[in-house]
Amino acid sequence: MSQRYLLAIADRPRSLDVLAQLSSFGLDMLFSSDRVLVLGTRLRCMSVGETGCILGTVFHRHGPSRPVDALSVSEVSDLTSNDRYLERFWGGYIAIATNGRSTRVMRDPSGTFPCYYGRVRDVALFASDAELLELTGVSVEIDPEEVGRQLYRAFVPSSATALRGISELLAGSSVSISDDFAIGPQEPCWSPWDYVNEPNVEREETAERLARIVRHCVAAWAVGRGRLLLSVSGGLDSSIIAACLARSAADTVCLTMFSEDPAGDERPFARALCSHLGIRLIERPYRLEDVDIAQALAPHLPRPRDRTQANAYERVHVDVAKDVGADTFVTGNGGDNVFGYSQSAAPIADRFLAHGIDRQLFSSLRDVCEQTGCSIVDALRHALRLVRCSPAHQVRPNTLFLAPDFVARLGSAELRHAWLEAPADALPGKAAHIATILRVQPNIEASRGYHLPVLSPLLSQPIVETCLRVPSWEWRAGGRDRSLARRAFEDDLPAALINRRVKGTPSRFAARLLDHVRRRIRERLLGGRLASAGIIDALAVEQVLVGDRPVGDLERVRILELVNAEAWLDHWAARRKPAEAVETHIKSDGHDRPRASGDPIP
Repeated sequence: MSQRYLLAIADRPRSLDVLAQLSSFGLDMLFSSDRVLVLGTRLRCMSVGETGCILGTVFHRHGPSRPVDALSVSEVSDLTSNDRYLERFWGGYIAIATNGRSTRVMRDPSGTFPCYYGRVRDVALFASDAELLELTGVSVEIDPEEVGRQLYRAFVPSSATALRGISELLAGSSVSISDDFAIGPQEPCWSPWDYVNEPNVEREETAERLARIVRHCVAAWAVGRGRLLLSVSGGLDSSIIAACLARSAADTVCLTMFSEDPAGDERPFARALCSHLGIRLIERPYRLEDVDIAQALAPHLPRPRDRTQANAYERVHVDVAKDVGADTFVTGNGGDNVFGYSQSAAPIADRFLAHGIDRQLFSSLRDVCEQTGCSIVDALRHALRLVRCSPAHQVRPNTLFLAPDFVARLGSAELRHAWLEAPADALPGKAAHIATILRVQPNIEASRGYHLPVLSPLLSQPIVETCLRVPSWEWRAGGRDRSLARRAFEDDLPAALINRRVKGTPSRFAARLLDHVRRRIRERLLGGRLASAGIIDALAVEQVLVGDRPVGDLERVRILELVNAEAWLDHWAARRKPAEAVETHIKSDGHDRPRASGDPIP
């Protein structure tokens, strides 16, 4: 079992009742005060005075590459007063601080430490996953429409989950619990826009600084984590992680997965990487038999995530972790987002808005054309459109296969987030960069995280803040995507990886999977919960899946996303049936309050 926790905020007697009932959950008491109770397993918990704590992993901003074990008096004051703490520390954590009769829970900006919450009578509960909240008595109800809204909003995070009664505390936000233990509204306590204005510095200096900060963060995460199983593709992001782990002498094993087609077989690059760094490499194929379309990915979470073919990836990772005795998974997740990967003409627009027409503007024009393969006319046309538009990034909703009547009930409110609210003088390329970083948030938690912790070091707060300071055109310098990251690590990695321009993809495996079980997928979706709730357009789905004609890439991605959503809905519907049976029995006995199975609240 991976890291799990339960945080109860209540009066002292109620907290003791919760503790007594949770002894069978395998959670140890990590912290207790008159108002706060924390239980967990395989987690750090650092006391902050006598009234609060930090749950998770915390590092000094400018200190050594190891977790913090204790805070000084002034650091405790920073946490309880507010946000100087975010300037002095980083990590993956939630911080709990009590001031008088109010308790504040803050989640760090990286989003790498999960935090969901609900309420049972006069107890505010926060947890690592939905299953724990349900078992502690939080009343949950499946919300198929929220599944549809999630599909519509194209990875813009929302505090709402697909289980009514459970919310997510968004990254870089906090909530306060009042003296009557009501949970207040979420308030942002960190903004990416505070880091976008950078004084002019030499490109080499910026690359050196980026390399230093990435190395520091990766090394810090590796301390005390035991054997690491790193997913590598031979691409830039996971290769950077591997180089940093090798430099820090972390106990690392690499795993690469491959499919039968050349685009999904990146073993030559992974081999070159591991040979260069002296790290053991394990190679495993994607296999159809590893995918059960009725099995949901990460079913313990309060909303579906990912596409059903990822079951093959997750299963192999869990099996290999057992074989090699790994203690922690590591991934390069978020590298594209943080390192400014883009195919747009935004650098041209940004450079014109920042500096007008000069020689460097034409350099950026050349870089964009070289990287994307577009013509000068097309690049200028798209750049001009960006110059004339509002600087705020406009997220396009994904309406593919959603029922028209359902889509008509939705609107721009579904796509709002504090990070998307750009200042009037913002540059469109930087707004797009921030939107890209934001949209990785719903994809951080992996299914294999139920078994072992999963680290995503490239989403560390210092790395994100450093990359936000880099102008959009520097990420495209020389006609290469993620140019600054390539320059920062060009001495650490083989030239074949630094200069690689093509991204691998297991899309052919996904296509084989869909063709292999097309009839079952068709029956499952047309007779499923999303169709019966009017969320998806069953006729459009049927037209795509009928017969044997090839399914387009975008359609296939969405179909397999819907299949996993159906599996998640089935999982929670099955969980609710025993609870409903218990509630019916309790009501018939004349009890005042329905009580779900496993409810510890007397």
